[in-house]
Amino acid sequence: MASDYGLNFGFRRSDESNATREGRQKTPATGSALLLGTAVQLDPAAPGYLKQCAADADPITGLHGLLVQEESHLPSIFGAPGPGLGHDSIDLGAAKLDQLSTMWGGPSKVWFRNTPAYARGSRSKAAVTMFVAAGVAVGDKLGWNGTRWAESASHGWMVVTAVDLSVSGSEYCEAVLNF
Repeated sequence: MASDYGLNFGFRRSDESNATREGRQKTPATGSALLLGTAVQLDPAAPGYLKQCAADADPITGLHGLLVQEESHLPSIFGAPGPGLGHDSIDLGAAKLDQLSTMWGGPSKVWFRNTPAYARGSRSKAAVTMFVAAGVAVGDKLGWNGTRWAESASHGWMVVTAVDLSVSGSEYCEAVLNF
């Protein structure tokens, strides 16, 4: 299965029969929306909810994973209608607050893309940095630094298998999960 969850994260390959999708936990009810592909964990202070992982967390199957919200593309019937009733890649990428989600682990290959700020007509989107691109190379381990993926010798959640750093602000990498 190859799929994307907006402009910044997606799956290059996933084995549905061996993937670990832990429960149906909710994203935080308040605060800033988490980006899909963020490192999350069960929130012991709020049973039934996920929270963003702290920096340098070691991935533990069943307690940690990548945030995936399969229904993020579905509009709410309760939302106010506006111009352009459809959704596209610009609308995706952030998990809806207080909505069911999963923590994804297992034998999968994912991709991340950093994107610059976007503004055309009435549409705009802030820049998104999914991974720290400086110095990342094939074979490096990526770990969570508290806000994004970064090269990590000791807390590797995944191993980089492809990287394109040729366009500053639009860097791309693919990685295979280790847990």
